[in-house]
Amino acid sequence: MQAPDSLESLWLLLADLRVAIDEEIEAVAADLSRRRLDRPIPALSGRLRGDAGTGHRYTFQVAGGTYDIRADDRVRIHAGGREALGTVHRFDRTLGLLQAVSPEWLGERLDGAELEFDPTWLLRELSQRLVEVGRDPEDFFPDTVLGAFGRRPPSLGRESARLESSDDLNEPQRDALERVLGSSAQLVWGPPGTGKSRLVARAALELAVRGRVLVAATTNGAVDEIARRLASVADPVMLGRDRIIRVGFDLGAAPDTRIDLGAVLARRIEGGAGGVDRTLAEHEARLGARPPAAGREGRPGARAPDGGREEAPVLSPYARAGRLLALARTRNDAESARTLGRAMLEIARQAELALEEAAIVLTTFARLSIREELRELRFESLLIDEASTAPLPYVALAASRVAGPAIAVGDFQQLPPVVSSTAPAAVRWLRTDLFREAGVVDETASLPSPNDGLCAMLDLQYRMVPDIRQLVSEFFYGGRLRDAPEITERAAGRAAPATGPTTVGGTTAGAVTVLDTSGLDPRVERVDGSRRNRTHAEAVADFVGVAARDGIDDIAVVSPYRAQTRHLSDLVRRRLGRAAPANLEVSTIHRFQGREKRLVIIDTVDAPPGRSWFLDERRNRDFPRLLNVALSRARERLVIVATVAGLRRTLPREALLNRLLAHVEQSGTRIDAAPADLWHGR
Repeated sequence: MQAPDSLESLWLLLADLRVAIDEEIEAVAADLSRRRLDRPIPALSGRLRGDAGTGHRYTFQVAGGTYDIRADDRVRIHAGGREALGTVHRFDRTLGLLQAVSPEWLGERLDGAELEFDPTWLLRELSQRLVEVGRDPEDFFPDTVLGAFGRRPPSLGRESARLESSDDLNEPQRDALERVLGSSAQLVWGPPGTGKSRLVARAALELAVRGRVLVAATTNGAVDEIARRLASVADPVMLGRDRIIRVGFDLGAAPDTRIDLGAVLARRIEGGAGGVDRTLAEHEARLGARPPAAGREGRPGARAPDGGREEAPVLSPYARAGRLLALARTRNDAESARTLGRAMLEIARQAELALEEAAIVLTTFARLSIREELRELRFESLLIDEASTAPLPYVALAASRVAGPAIAVGDFQQLPPVVSSTAPAAVRWLRTDLFREAGVVDETASLPSPNDGLCAMLDLQYRMVPDIRQLVSEFFYGGRLRDAPEITERAAGRAAPATGPTTVGGTTAGAVTVLDTSGLDPRVERVDGSRRNRTHAEAVADFVGVAARDGIDDIAVVSPYRAQTRHLSDLVRRRLGRAAPANLEVSTIHRFQGREKRLVIIDTVDAPPGRSWFLDERRNRDFPRLLNVALSRARERLVIVATVAGLRRTLPREALLNRLLAHVEQSGTRIDAAPADLWHGR
């Protein structure tokens, strides 16, 4: 029985969160209307074009219209009575050709498909889940929600780790783990490269000794990283008994079949659970459908010995039953349709049973709000990764399903949640991260006290060489970051550098380098609401070519603007062809959070005579955190491409970027960018 004051506090909080969601829905809907994506788009034709990572690439001929469809837009594909989520890979506006990648196999031909780009259904689902919490609070855990939001004082303490898997943690990680295990709520501040994922995986195993654990994050990448670490250190018995389950997976990486829900479910079905496998086999024979080929879960088909594709697709139990159900309906076989409908219900029941038997469940916040098999699950502990990007309504939903401690691990100096609305409630509740909501850091970005009992800090970093670490630590972490012994040894010369020096125009690039384009008189163009700087792109492409010849193949080029990113990607690959570094990635800063590369090149893009909104923290409150993300991705070398003189004229003297560039010029390396220098002056 909940105390009346707890229920009143919960209802007020949920009401505020729902107002914020409504404001965000309104802003997203307005943006979709501007882009002409506010209603489903009919596709004249659609075809499967092959595999893409762990998903399938479909090409659609889109009916006429001036649609503003962008790479990485989420899309729901409706075809043949079925639907699947996907991601836009490419859209040719002139030809009306759209490529999308989906984890679901929908068939070879998708004629008559509809493409829906409205993501507000996710927000509406989230709002409805919060309504359910407020309507039936006795089915949830209001005190956990209020504790996570700092509305209830936490119980703080320490408890020693029990498992051998925790023995390899370093001192700050062990300290944080003891505080996590001994407290009802704890925030763990983990700057870049300090082992946040390692800590979360060990904490999940320790907490699982007490009861079921929910591990949640905003992105699939973060969840997959925790899942990989868990799979590498967990007791093989846990893995063999399907006690760790990952719900969903990132399209960019194959799911681990030891813990992937689809694979776990397939094993149950193949083992005879619920008689589903027998039912499906009988109806494949009855309907004349080929049985699924043996191979990897969810793929469209294994390769035949001659290199061709086998006819029968490899399908998940859901997709296998769905294919048969669609076939039965097409043939007006009512009896088969009824039987297969019951089989799909049994598959869903088996998924729920598998999750109920799991000790650790990992998923994204979005899936937690929409997946039916997760709806009734309750847990003893909550672990949130990437807490700085976790929207507070999703945090409330996750915490409402947990009876015990709520632990958040992240870095409030990295990217905040992505929000479209500028309305008051949305700004208050969707742009605020859990660290600020709990009061360990305020809006002036003053850092938590080292003695804050609610916030442990991981301060030993393993990623960046000392010169890069010093820059990042001084500007964003109050000088608190320290180098792990491995980093110190490398700096002392006891470990050989991975690559040789990169020399440009007679100047050897250091660990931190400014590539100054002031002498090239660059100009910025506006393209589709974004920005492009061709001169900067040429300088970046040249530098990548020099670095590649020096043996550096692990390179990232990041930019704040989509248009520049597209131009850079095309230019670098066109310029270098097969000589392009094997592990080159070109990305916006937003999409590169959580990644790292040996060499990172940051293209600031903006140049006079125009003033930069994006690079000015007075006008773009997120810029300091974006800059921190970009800088802290580099392991060994960092290059900042900037029109130094121009930025000094168009940004305030004390602007963060100007102060940082001045610091690098004094303590690092400065190179004047010029094509002759880059290609011939070595």
